[in-house]
Amino acid sequence: MSRALSFYESKISKYEEKIKDLNKVITKLSTLRLIIVIMAILSAYYFYKRESIVLLILSIVMFTAIFIVVAYYHNKKIQEKKEYKVYININSNGIARIKGTFKEKEDKGEEFLRDEHPFASDLDIFGRNSLFQMINSTKTKFGRNKLSQMLNLKTIPNREEILKKQEAINELGEKVEWRQRLEVKSTIKKSGTKDINELLEWANGKSEIKPLFKVVPYLFIAITMISIVLVILKVLPISYIILVFMINYLVVKILTKDLVQIIKLFDKHKKDIEAYTNLLTLIDSENFDSVLLKELKNKLYSSENKSCVDEMKALKRLVDWLGDSSSNAYYLLLNVTVLSDTFILRNLEEWRRLNGDKIEQWLNIMGELEALSSVSNLSFDFDKWTYPKISTSDVVEGINVGHPMVGEKAIVNSFTLKDDAKVALITGSNMSGKSTFLRTIGLNLLLSYIGAPTCSKSFTCGIFSIYTCMRTKDNLEESISSFYAEILRIKILIEAAKNGEKVFFLLDEIFKGTNSKDRHEGAQVLINQLVKNNAMGLVSTHDLELCDLEKTKKWIKNYNFQEYYEKNNIKFDYKLREGRSTTQNAVHLMKLAGIEFNDK
Repeated sequence: MSRALSFYESKISKYEEKIKDLNKVITKLSTLRLIIVIMAILSAYYFYKRESIVLLILSIVMFTAIFIVVAYYHNKKIQEKKEYKVYININSNGIARIKGTFKEKEDKGEEFLRDEHPFASDLDIFGRNSLFQMINSTKTKFGRNKLSQMLNLKTIPNREEILKKQEAINELGEKVEWRQRLEVKSTIKKSGTKDINELLEWANGKSEIKPLFKVVPYLFIAITMISIVLVILKVLPISYIILVFMINYLVVKILTKDLVQIIKLFDKHKKDIEAYTNLLTLIDSENFDSVLLKELKNKLYSSENKSCVDEMKALKRLVDWLGDSSSNAYYLLLNVTVLSDTFILRNLEEWRRLNGDKIEQWLNIMGELEALSSVSNLSFDFDKWTYPKISTSDVVEGINVGHPMVGEKAIVNSFTLKDDAKVALITGSNMSGKSTFLRTIGLNLLLSYIGAPTCSKSFTCGIFSIYTCMRTKDNLEESISSFYAEILRIKILIEAAKNGEKVFFLLDEIFKGTNSKDRHEGAQVLINQLVKNNAMGLVSTHDLELCDLEKTKKWIKNYNFQEYYEKNNIKFDYKLREGRSTTQNAVHLMKLAGIEFNDK
């Protein structure tokens, strides 16, 4: 059993036991709450019947206090139980990654699918049974966006950037308990993927402290305090205080006319702010050794070495006050006495002036840590995978390379494309593994560029822009046939190569929508053109005549997959071999479908 599998299973057992113990405590506390309510009712009734008003009030106060304490601990235990359930789910997801059974996860990242992307659709980066579905453990909008940008290779990193990411991901892989806490804190508060653009718009808005805020609140507070003293001294009647309170309430409403919208805004995002504060606190409190993680953490501090955590906690306290102001009676008394809403609004404006332009940066850094943590799941879960060597040469070479998402069933192959060899031509019969192998190479290249370990014993690659043409389909809305859709993707690939991009292409059964003569000629011309523009790649084909290019073009290298038969049943070993294919199975498969070749 692997280290990761053993870890996840032991954690699940541990948290299941904790939940069993908590269930007993929660049941006892529920019963105790009911007993307290019954005793409070009986006690109140008893003292009411005996007209003992003082004892009646004391009993109500006492039982209320006891009930609040018990309810606090009861809710705390329920919260603990929720956290343990989240931990169980996180560790179950880890087991699913290892065993390749992650397909049932609900979050597939389908909103990031773009047909026009150079490789995402063909390599299963998003959607069902995708790389995103496999590794994603982000819970915030910022984390999801950062992870999608990483997997989309929005920008091609250089060698130094990749090595820094490798170091960071390797470190985060070992911090598995810290990563799980990060995930739990964001899950419990349910910040999720909610759009917080309106909160960011407020933060980036113009902050302006009105001159009236600097004078008027203090003036009315002074009048209120003097009035209270005069009433206590019986200089003024008590009704005067009520009049002062009414005037104060009117002044607060005039000065804070915009507060209602702000209360609605922060009430909507209260849990988001709390979750973000918790996540940033976890990041700030953790010690990192890798260069990239240190750099990210340092960006959470101002030039005065002040942590964003302190600022986010200050915002959270203000938001909590806003919540109180809209729902609590005691706050109304505070408001008409010291005009507290005016100070909250002033403090919010001051917070915005100091931090409004920084909050999005803080949250993006938080998201980047979430994204890196998601990728580091691979580092911890698959300890036999290896970090690739990033070469300055045009090379793709792997020993025992497997498809990263197949799990324990992955068949591994060794492969080399370097020096004079620029194109690997993959031939073989139907279902023998050609398309899967193309995706295997493409996915391991992507993992290399995002700093992750690869599904291999060793993997070496240069830095390329990945382009694929594998799953072309009709688009009825735009009246595009599958053949023309394929032509459009090839056009994008050619333009990229002509524009100087260092292209690595993966072409699966190119030009399959036309006749064999045009297909052969088109494929031959295309491959020549791509190589002239310094591109490298793999081409799978049933056109065995293309293999003859190896005789005249030293940059072509032939590989093949084969099938074999047992008791008239077709079998595959999915092993890559050098040379051209010598077997075909199309006729056999047609016969299995019931086509009788003896009939003329």
